[in-house]
Amino acid sequence: MRLLHTSDWHLGHLFHGRRREEEFREFLGWLQNVLVEKKIDVLLVAGDIFDTNSPGNSCAGMYYDFLAEVVRATGRLRIIIVGGNHDSPSFLNAPAGLLDRAFHIKVFGSAMDDPADEIVTIPGDDGEPAMIIGAVPYLRDGDLHLSSWGESPEEREEAKRTGFREHYRKIAERAEELRAGRPIPFVLTGHFAAAGATMEENDGVREFVGGLKVASVADLPASADYIALGHIHQPQIVGGQKQIRYCGSPLRMSFSDVRRREILFVEFAGRTPEITPIPVPQTREIVTLEGKWEEILPKLTATRDNPAEVCCRVLATDLDSHSLAAGIATLFARTKHNYPLIARSLLPSPVKERKIRDVNELRSLSEEQVFELLLDRRGITAPDARTGLLETYRQLLAELQEREVQP
Repeated sequence: MRLLHTSDWHLGHLFHGRRREEEFREFLGWLQNVLVEKKIDVLLVAGDIFDTNSPGNSCAGMYYDFLAEVVRATGRLRIIIVGGNHDSPSFLNAPAGLLDRAFHIKVFGSAMDDPADEIVTIPGDDGEPAMIIGAVPYLRDGDLHLSSWGESPEEREEAKRTGFREHYRKIAERAEELRAGRPIPFVLTGHFAAAGATMEENDGVREFVGGLKVASVADLPASADYIALGHIHQPQIVGGQKQIRYCGSPLRMSFSDVRRREILFVEFAGRTPEITPIPVPQTREIVTLEGKWEEILPKLTATRDNPAEVCCRVLATDLDSHSLAAGIATLFARTKHNYPLIARSLLPSPVKERKIRDVNELRSLSEEQVFELLLDRRGITAPDARTGLLETYRQLLAELQEREVQP
């Protein structure tokens, strides 16, 4: 059996305000070719198909066009899609019955009441089970634990960890019943942050959105032959166990993210997976120019004159912010093509007390930054007190973010 593991497409993602439709379409077209050329049996998408829980028509159109084209081009491919923390469960689940009956596409936008119902059996050419998949989506607070009055943050987190472990245990038990001692590969999915996983600065991963903050691979069933993870955007092996993998996002999500993008080709001989990364081609150049202005200037000029679209960041080590802005404005006076999306002086500046001057500046802050300003104004500076209040605030914010707007 041949499986392709991908995740974190984030259709609709804006790169510092720059639209990425062309990049998404190029990736999906390339992915379709890989599915055909490699004769893949199962495509597994481990969450965060969309960047927001209310994707626009163009994003939804890309998604459905891809599914239709892939089914037409392959004929026999089975597709398993699980929701991530960025996805709307109701949006993904709405056409799930139609996709299943018409195209054998299984969609799990949210957790099932009985975890065993997240099991998908993939038949072989002889009609007998050839692969068992535990299609686990992003597990929200309500899937793991119902909070009770007076519960401390530590108690709540431990209860959620127990719920996480139990959810996967029930799936593994059902998989073993179906496997019945036969050498059939058992594959699990997951969409969470694993302890020890590495992330890059500002790469689009939400560190806390409800659910379990950090999961341990020790809480996952040892009977799984391959665990396909989503949520972290950097491809990596987890916990030193080569069969537990993040494939990462197919597109770079930030300037600081310079790793190779990849999807994972997993071929099973019995229950043993052979895992091969496949590099994802990038259709837009993303560059950081750092150093003294005299060193940056020739490269920045070449970037400006590049006929292809380039996303550029400039970090100057010898100019203050005003001088840097003036230099860039002069260089790009006759064209705005490939104008730097970020221009920052790395010269040290004196630390000043943060004061909000107007409504626009307040709107630029995140919810958590505004809450921290409130704590400052109330004189709440003790570390323990601030940590507890911030933890409670994050929990409330996460619960609000997860609520679905009812029609």
